[in-house]
Amino acid sequence: MTGPQRLLLSAACAGMLTGIVPAAAEGLALEPYKMVRSLQRMHDEIADGDKSALGMQREMVKLIDEGFRTMEAAAFRDPKNARALISYAMAGGNPKTLESRIADLGQKDDEIVRLAVAVLVYQKGAGRTAASRLQDVDPVGIGGLFGASLALVRGLVTKDDEQARIDFDTARLLAPGTLVEEAALRRLMTIHKRRQDPVSFLRVASRYARRYIASPYAIQFAQEFVNAVVEMDDVMDMTETIEIIEFMPEPYRGAVTVRLMRKATVEGNTELVRRISELSETETEMADAPEIDPEIGARQVLYARISEVTSENVDKVADELQRIDRSELADSDRNLLDAVIAIARAVTDPEPTVTAAIPSKPVPGGEKIFRESVHEEQDKGLTGFDEFVGGAREKLENIDQMLEEMQ
Repeated sequence: MTGPQRLLLSAACAGMLTGIVPAAAEGLALEPYKMVRSLQRMHDEIADGDKSALGMQREMVKLIDEGFRTMEAAAFRDPKNARALISYAMAGGNPKTLESRIADLGQKDDEIVRLAVAVLVYQKGAGRTAASRLQDVDPVGIGGLFGASLALVRGLVTKDDEQARIDFDTARLLAPGTLVEEAALRRLMTIHKRRQDPVSFLRVASRYARRYIASPYAIQFAQEFVNAVVEMDDVMDMTETIEIIEFMPEPYRGAVTVRLMRKATVEGNTELVRRISELSETETEMADAPEIDPEIGARQVLYARISEVTSENVDKVADELQRIDRSELADSDRNLLDAVIAIARAVTDPEPTVTAAIPSKPVPGGEKIFRESVHEEQDKGLTGFDEFVGGAREKLENIDQMLEEMQ
């Protein structure tokens, strides 16, 4: 099959599976810049949770790469082709392709060539050099998705949080509803958490939860959300936090809630666990409350009961803990349950030792009973969550490669 034929076939498949290719297949076969536009729209479908787009992107990237490698040198003097090549590179394209065609873009002092060199340096991992080369770039003046992508790249490589915040906000404003905004929102959450700014953090998290909850990157959002709520508990508006969670559909809502309760439990923040539990119980009493997965429900009960243990009610809570359906818990939570029951019994009955009631076999995945697991992907309670936001983790890695995001 010839190169043009492969381009034609891919364009037809992309249009059929994702509905995001508006141009004629023949045009796409002849002009790679149109394929880049289709790839960008495919990324937006990925941000919306379209799994078929996930399957198509890798093949489309290969075909775009082939198109740029075989394009006549004179064609790159057309601004739309030059920008398309740089856009493809910023979307995770092969850096060797950009490097091989830089000389065709113009003279070394031309603005488009300087941008291409900066992006190439970024692709090769030299963040500080890329930041220096992009320092005087005006993403707003450039505008559109191209300007938004440049702002995102500069925000990723800069070491100054305030400048990064400005760039990520610029990327959001120039490309709302795209994978570029989705990535910018997650980076803004990290910055606001680091700066201990709960108001800005919740504002950004709310936007993400309402717009990009189906993105395969939502797992990263959940990790950042949970960590920030626990770290900034003393200044975080818990009512607004719960409102954000309430906008999430099940099973995402239940998974985030139980993850938040577990994080607070292992950090010893029983007051936060109680507040989350009380607000969650109020929600589940509503007539239209969704059905909660039994495993998530069991884990919520476990953490809530642990937070209620006091010297006055230790017997009662221990009895309630023993009535929890152990079959609905992950191994790590069963060990946590055994430990708490053993400690409760030791308080009221000095004869048995605490260690006798705790399994001597190591917890699977290297997890300690009162420490957050370093292998969270093995946590049974997150299985439904992972499936909800996009399936296997290799798909997430594919998207990360597309955006060349440094984790």
